[in-house]
Amino acid sequence: MEKRHVTYEELQKKCISLAEQIVHKGFKPNMIVSITRGGLLSAYFLADLLGVKSIETINISSYENMSSKEIVDDTKISKDFTDFTVLIVDDLVDSGKTMKYIMHQYAFNPLETKIATIFTKPHATIKPDYFVEEVADDQWIVFPYER
Repeated sequence: MEKRHVTYEELQKKCISLAEQIVHKGFKPNMIVSITRGGLLSAYFLADLLGVKSIETINISSYENMSSKEIVDDTKISKDFTDFTVLIVDDLVDSGKTMKYIMHQYAFNPLETKIATIFTKPHATIKPDYFVEEVADDQWIVFPYER
């Protein structure tokens, strides 16, 4: 599998581009829900750029050593976000499995919830509402906060 290394500077520039898309489309979230850990830094940048004061996290994992595994949900907060206009943020939608899990296990107002990611892959079963770049299915993105 081909690896692509993303720098902090590149990630920040992509977050600016993502924020511009969201503003251009007129979506105004009052809460950002970050998929941790990968979505934390992007969520922080987007919250700052969009002026959103509230960030919650959903602690999900579904990868181990570049291979898919079962979804593990260690979230300790309420699973009901229906009273908010929510922007769900992650760094990448790969298969879509994690995002599908979140959309089925947590309560969101479907008219007031959007998904934003830096990267997405063509075979993903859920496409984000906002993303910066589609990458090949055989490309592994290595983010600057990963070892």
